[in-house]
Amino acid sequence: MKYEVKKLEKSAVEVKLHLDAAEVSPLVDKVLKHVGEHAEVAGFRKGHAPKEALMANYKDHIESDVANDAINAYFPEIVEKEKLEPVSYVRLKEIALKDDLDLTFDIDVYPEFTLGNYKGLEAEKKTFEMTDDLLNTELEMMQRNHSKLVEVEDPSYKAQLEDTVDLAFEGFMDGVPFPGGKAESHLLKLGSKSFIDNFEEQLVGYTKGQEGEITVKFPEEYHAQELAGKPAQFKVKINAIKQLKEPELNDEFAKELGYESLEDLKNKTKEETIKRENDRIENEYIGALLDKLMETTTIDVPVSMVQAEIQNRLKELEYQLSMQGFKMDDYLKMMGGNIDTFAAQLTPAAEKKVKVDLILDKIARENKFEASEEELNGRMEEIAKMYGMDVPTLEGELKKNNNLDNFKASVKYDIVMKKAIDEVVKNAK
Repeated sequence: MKYEVKKLEKSAVEVKLHLDAAEVSPLVDKVLKHVGEHAEVAGFRKGHAPKEALMANYKDHIESDVANDAINAYFPEIVEKEKLEPVSYVRLKEIALKDDLDLTFDIDVYPEFTLGNYKGLEAEKKTFEMTDDLLNTELEMMQRNHSKLVEVEDPSYKAQLEDTVDLAFEGFMDGVPFPGGKAESHLLKLGSKSFIDNFEEQLVGYTKGQEGEITVKFPEEYHAQELAGKPAQFKVKINAIKQLKEPELNDEFAKELGYESLEDLKNKTKEETIKRENDRIENEYIGALLDKLMETTTIDVPVSMVQAEIQNRLKELEYQLSMQGFKMDDYLKMMGGNIDTFAAQLTPAAEKKVKVDLILDKIARENKFEASEEELNGRMEEIAKMYGMDVPTLEGELKKNNNLDNFKASVKYDIVMKKAIDEVVKNAK
């Protein structure tokens, strides 16, 4: 085996690998045997085509398989000799297979860089002061979040925007009912723009039990082609008018939320608010320090690491959207773009994240930070508790998907990175 390694931009290397006839012959024979067992070549029985016929009919496939087998067999030795740390898959560029083999491929590697001075960094750290006004705001938010729709008792009350009506309706086009245009009881918040055109505004002023007729026009781009752009009439009846009513802030309300009393609710809300705001301030402070940290070191960030971070962010967004009942494609259309334009928008933040992670990883290496079994077990207990499980159950679920080892490795990595961040914070001014 002969080889040359050349450094490229963005922390990639190009490898030129040469194998002589004696080295490449066993690889070719292995591939030809496999291809020959499955290939069908005109004029020959399956499994009996000669080498020349196989090469003529399956040249690209054979060359690709030989190249991959050669890389699997010889690249690990190059990695060890050259002390490379690959962070991507091999990208084949050129294959020349005759009696011998010449390959050219490149791969992203862990970047070489000198760690800047991360000690003595400065960033502003705000302070938080709990006030009665802030506590009242938190309590009012709780009341709003636990508001309930209550029917208006006054029969003469006229519906207003922001009220919710229990509505019966049936839609007609040219006097004929159309599919999907009827309901006996539908809750509709007036002003929410849930219904087409000015449907909701026309219900303002109706009283409970009142019947009427509303005329609207379907949008030109309406999903049902037979209705798009056409006028329609709806016969309507108000079954009830409802309004959101906030619960009173008293002991009863507190107990409904699981607190012992109103005083207990106030005390614990105060504690939770202080913790939340102090955590926010601490995270902002750490973020500011990491921004400063990034300025201390120049790194040629590997493209594949940035792309991996972008893919992680896209998967996370897709999951969050699915939890809300949305699809990624619909979200992208609503945002006026596609997956490529959205990925491009994520690139600067992804590149910054990768750079900071590389610096923190270097700090961890230089300080020989590791995750102990005790720390790993403690974190696994925390994660299991978050999902309402014990550790054996969590591990059992992960084993089902053959993901336990990867999950534990990820948890260990997070522990080590946290130690690196703590080191930066500890040495900040």
